[in-house]
Amino acid sequence: MYRLTDSRTDQPVRDLQILHERVLHTFIVSSDFATFAHMHHEDFFPLTPHDLATATFRYPYVFPQAGEYLIAGEFTRKDRSWTKQFRVRVEGEPPAGRLEANLRRQQIVGTYTVSLALSPDPPVAGHEVELVIRLTRDGAPVTNLEPYLGTEVHMATWRLDGEHFGHQHTYTPEMAAMMVMMRNHASDPDHMAAMMVRLMRTPARQVYVGPELPVHHVFPAPGTYVLFFECAPGGVPLVTSFMVEVVPYEEGRDTTVQSIVTPGVAPPGGES
Repeated sequence: MYRLTDSRTDQPVRDLQILHERVLHTFIVSSDFATFAHMHHEDFFPLTPHDLATATFRYPYVFPQAGEYLIAGEFTRKDRSWTKQFRVRVEGEPPAGRLEANLRRQQIVGTYTVSLALSPDPPVAGHEVELVIRLTRDGAPVTNLEPYLGTEVHMATWRLDGEHFGHQHTYTPEMAAMMVMMRNHASDPDHMAAMMVRLMRTPARQVYVGPELPVHHVFPAPGTYVLFFECAPGGVPLVTSFMVEVVPYEEGRDTTVQSIVTPGVAPPGGES
């Protein structure tokens, strides 16, 4: 159960805003990154006025094995998103084995094949990177993707040590225009953050139906990161994961993002 309290007043946070169709997004992952969940109060219970007045949210979850888990809760108030993180230890004998990096760029999930491409590759800490997943099924491109929780794709990331949680969504034309404004210093950071929140609170407008889904992200520090992607081919949620190595910036290293979305699949700036 979550209870959100304003640390200055010790009172419940009563002015929460709904973002991507939910008031609180919770991400749970085991420290070996073998299990992943993205959950919400509304998935299990109606969101009542009492819940909002007390800023109390709950949902059932069964930890599948012993060991340490990372929990990240993301919520929005006053047009600013916040993330609070926790580590929880589940008693018992944790599974044996050592976590090793797996940098393969293709994964099989049920009947789907999911591949990952990046620009620049490798990604550079502190600099923007474009990440594109491509879905095929029985060798054919998947073109029936539907919005999932207000966007075509969610990406949750952690570094292997459990630090630097991140949560991103589909890179849309509207987001691209906002990024151009930020690069041109057209507004102050707080104003841009508020604009981004307002953008994500608007009704979903589907831009991509597949087979490719782009996300933009800035990894804050070097290291190996785990990426979890959630999308919904045919409206059915699908989760896949990858690992990427993020390198430190060095003088002369090219950090330019060259869009790798295939022409004709509705890249940012226009519909296909």
